[in-house]
Amino acid sequence: MPLRAQSPEGQGDSRSPVLHIAGPGPMPVELLPALPGSAARPPRDSLACPDCNPPIRFWAAAGELMLIQAVPFTINHFVRGYAWADVSPQTWKNNLSYPWQWDDNQFLNNQFSHPYQGNLYFNAARTNGYNFWQSAAWPFVGSAMWEIFFEAWAPAPNDFVNTSVGGVILGETFNRLSNLVLDNTATGGERALREVGAALLNPVGGLNRLIRGQTRRVSANPPSWRPSFILGVLDLGYRRTTQSLGSGFIESGDNQWNATLSLSYGNPVKDLSGPPFSYFALRADLAGPGPTGLVNQFSARGSLAAWPLGNGRHNQVALSLEYDYFNNPAFVYGGQSAQFGLVTLIGKPGGNWWGQTSVLVNGVILGATQSDEYQSVEGRDYDYGPGLGAIGTARVLYKNRLQGTAAYTGLWIHTLDGTDSAHYQDALMVEGRYWASHRIGVGVSFTAYHRHSVYSGLPSVDQQANFVRFFLSEALPGLPK
Repeated sequence: MPLRAQSPEGQGDSRSPVLHIAGPGPMPVELLPALPGSAARPPRDSLACPDCNPPIRFWAAAGELMLIQAVPFTINHFVRGYAWADVSPQTWKNNLSYPWQWDDNQFLNNQFSHPYQGNLYFNAARTNGYNFWQSAAWPFVGSAMWEIFFEAWAPAPNDFVNTSVGGVILGETFNRLSNLVLDNTATGGERALREVGAALLNPVGGLNRLIRGQTRRVSANPPSWRPSFILGVLDLGYRRTTQSLGSGFIESGDNQWNATLSLSYGNPVKDLSGPPFSYFALRADLAGPGPTGLVNQFSARGSLAAWPLGNGRHNQVALSLEYDYFNNPAFVYGGQSAQFGLVTLIGKPGGNWWGQTSVLVNGVILGATQSDEYQSVEGRDYDYGPGLGAIGTARVLYKNRLQGTAAYTGLWIHTLDGTDSAHYQDALMVEGRYWASHRIGVGVSFTAYHRHSVYSGLPSVDQQANFVRFFLSEALPGLPK
């Protein structure tokens, strides 16, 4: 889908039209640095590391999986009195016997709430000693249990995919972010702040640390908690959105303040072949005022595996997973996808001229695309279906000061549920940045988005939208000097 999460380094996912490349090389860093007046830390070399090889706790994970389901069910059944939460052995039998039916809930509920709940299922296992691949099974199991036993209505295939696949992607992303915030060697106020911050990112992990007495215990940090590279870029500025339908007349124009946070975790070249999500990119886009709410985008993409071509890692075939949520004044799109293709490093990072390119095949497992014809009583106005597309990205840096990026995404979605239709979407983004120092920069970007929707027995619809952004940037904690 157009406009995806991109890392400041630009790598392995260089696929989308929204890209922030902020720095060239590994730069280990601790987030949330020591607070003034915090207690002195003990020598790290003398500390044991119980978190380095945590035991697998099956019954704790299973109990938390049930708790994650029991809490929202209890509220919806006994407090809110929703009909869909009035379950019984008869509804269980029906759900096991009758065909599944697509869910018609609103976009936020289906495309964010379900993946977020799947993230909790994932971390019930991940924070109880299971590795990534073992934990990946838990959102599938948890989603199936919820659809069959905790809802009176027929199980929904879109809810199952969104919860399970989206849960895996968000689950490992939030797990690694929470571990990044934690520091087992910290004490006092700094330790409390870190523990609270990590628990907000990963509530299941925070609960486990509290129960096991880990929130105050001083010990060593596992090496896996600290990536080889970490860099965030915060853009603050102005965004102008215009869109048109069919004949080309301007349908609407929106002037908004815009705040975008892009985070690159891990080295986008060296870490692609490491354990899953050794490299991931996260992007959150806020804007207002507007009819679509404050959050216009939340995307996360993590590496799964990579295979170098020839000696070195200048050319790699990479595989990754991505979660997307877009809800802005011009278009709506959400889904989970997998990318596979060639990632190439040009030149030497940190040299006068260097850059990176990607040519990727993008397979959408299930995408929710804005529909001009479908409207349900419950508020759903989008079509569901799988898709296929291609992504090409190129970026170049000069002396780590001037940065240029161009990215193109094309995507076809075949509708399985909604209007009998197919949606063709593409986006082209060009962006320029100038870094005045290792922390402060300015930039401008232009994105052209196009959607061509073909409806059976109905007129086709063409939509064009343009986005222009002007912004000031801050690199956190800063580019390499």
